Amino acid sequence: MNIVIVPFHDWRKIIKEGFRTRDAHFIEVFSQKKEIKKIIINRPITLLEMAIKKKKKTIQGEVILKNKGFALYKVDENMYVIDYISNDFFNQLIKKYNWYIDTFANAEYIAFIEACFSKLKVNEYTVLSQNVFAYKLTSALKPKTLIFDAWDNFTKFRVYQPFLNKIEEGYKKYAMQSKFWITNAKENIQFFSNKFNPRCIHLITNGVDLKRFSLHGETRFPKDLKQIKRPIVGFGGKITQLLDTNLINDVVKSSPDVSFVFVGQQLDKDVFRKIKKHPNFYYLGDKHYDSYPDYVKNFDICIVPYVTKENQQSGANSIKVYEYLATGKKVVGTKGNGLLDLESHLYLVDKAEAFSNALKSTENKKPLININEHSWETKVEMLMDVLKE
Repeated sequence: MNIVIVPFHDWRKIIKEGFRTRDAHFIEVFSQKKEIKKIIINRPITLLEMAIKKKKKTIQGEVILKNKGFALYKVDENMYVIDYISNDFFNQLIKKYNWYIDTFANAEYIAFIEACFSKLKVNEYTVLSQNVFAYKLTSALKPKTLIFDAWDNFTKFRVYQPFLNKIEEGYKKYAMQSKFWITNAKENIQFFSNKFNPRCIHLITNGVDLKRFSLHGETRFPKDLKQIKRPIVGFGGKITQLLDTNLINDVVKSSPDVSFVFVGQQLDKDVFRKIKKHPNFYYLGDKHYDSYPDYVKNFDICIVPYVTKENQQSGANSIKVYEYLATGKKVVGTKGNGLLDLESHLYLVDKAEAFSNALKSTENKKPLININEHSWETKVEMLMDVLKE
């Protein structure tokens, strides 16, 4: 079997930060299936973007084919990355996300991709696209089957509102061309079915890397946690519009004897600025995915302080929750963003006072989840089962 994967995230970012996103987890599991030939079509990038984001120009691996700014790398056994470094940094600055849509469909890039398929003797293949901005690219390919992973709902993200028309066009194209969709949340099935009417859409929720997050494995104590007083209430994840900053500020202020530790990328700096930096609030920055589990495993309580208003949610199914649950620790969150489906294993609250009260004890009296059912290996097998049908 040959599978072509179009991830949302750039391969350089995945390698630099670790395999921590949904698309990266899928790739990591597929990499273990040596009988399957995997070809990753990388998101176009410019030298300027690489310089700004401190990414390496070359990709680690053997160069199989090269032409101008295009390159085919062998990165693992039976696994390849097709890369495109563009000189068009001016239009990237001006067009922003629209640039990716158009550059994905660059005729020379398409021709190089087809040359790569020929070089690798790939005549028949399945495409798994996890990138709504790649719809012009996948329209130009000729796969046996096209699958679209509609993880989260990009029409609801504030950062993408200036490009809403293009995003909706992408969803419409995928609805017409895909054999079926998969998505990570029940709310998405209803929304996407009503608005874009894909042929068929299957629920495959997010998962967890059991080797990284199980307490049975080795656990190290991060140096920057050593000086922080316990109990430590921790949040590990991206800082985005999903965070309820009013709730966070009220809870941190009302719990002066608790240390609140946040670990993760600042994707929305306005949101981070709204969080009041009380003496018991600690932001430790972003962490590589190889060291991040050590933070989660050393939290006393894990939290998901997300917004609950319908118009502020984004059809999310948080990976961090499954990672939290894998440790067996107490998890406190709000009622929304897919958490209600896991309510029997979580402490879900509505108000700041109830949230603070839930943090007074670190004891987890909720039944433990059968986390083996939520491994990323299980999620990929679900995809393969649907594909076989």
